[in-house]
Amino acid sequence: MAHARVGNLTIEYVMEGAPGAPPLLLLMGTAAPLTMWDDEFCAALVARGYRVIRFDYRDTGRSSRVAAPVPSSIADMMQALASGALSPPYSLEDLADEAAGLLDALGIARAHLVGLSQGAGVAQLMAARAPDRVTGLALIATSTGGPNVPPPNAQTMSVLMSDLPTDRDTFVAWNVLIYTRTGATTPAPDVAWIRRRAERTWDHGWDAAGFLRHLLAVVSARDRTPLLAGLRLPVNIVQGESDPIFSVVAAQQVAAAIPDARLRIIPGMGHDIPPPFWDAILEAVLPSRP
Repeated sequence: MAHARVGNLTIEYVMEGAPGAPPLLLLMGTAAPLTMWDDEFCAALVARGYRVIRFDYRDTGRSSRVAAPVPSSIADMMQALASGALSPPYSLEDLADEAAGLLDALGIARAHLVGLSQGAGVAQLMAARAPDRVTGLALIATSTGGPNVPPPNAQTMSVLMSDLPTDRDTFVAWNVLIYTRTGATTPAPDVAWIRRRAERTWDHGWDAAGFLRHLLAVVSARDRTPLLAGLRLPVNIVQGESDPIFSVVAAQQVAAAIPDARLRIIPGMGHDIPPPFWDAILEAVLPSRP
């Protein structure tokens, strides 16, 4: 692993593949460091001829932390936000600008973006704010962030609002809870795989305060629909048919907002990208090669 200076932040990253290969920038979900991308998934991208960059957002992994206190629970944070007593210390736009800044630091003029969940929202913003830096988008488990996005059902919300972990064991258990309830339906989630990913992510660096600050940026985000209408680049959207967080309707809204976007719905896939779906995801998200 290596680190780069982006503004006043230190951003941890990994870059793999031949120096002259077309670059792919991977953008993970809420407060998720680079360890949430499997090494084997990244190796499959490299094997297909790409230079793959994954990184820790600010407030995650080994990148810079932000000195902005937040309440200790999601419920308290949401109450403080609603009352006006709390405001986000940074936005998804800031994260998008920092992703572009990482490309600057690495000497990369343009890249294809692959974003998952919050990362797909950041990818949308980066393409809208810096269109000359982006060759194409692959958006997985995504939405427009608009007011008409169907919300998760009550059962899913209760899982998402569960108590945040405070140590390695509770972090692993929390990941198992989240991803067995929101992940694939067919095949069933692989608990051992979820555990291994959670263990390496905790060991790399995770904390509840950083998660809550990222979540603040997500829930405070503006509707991206007007920006999406102006995109003029290849866009592939991949949506799990069983995703209980962003539904097929949410993905269809994104596809309708972006001119000429292509949508692929994958049966059985939820709000995650476990190994049984890698081949279908790679086929759907990779840009055409000359």
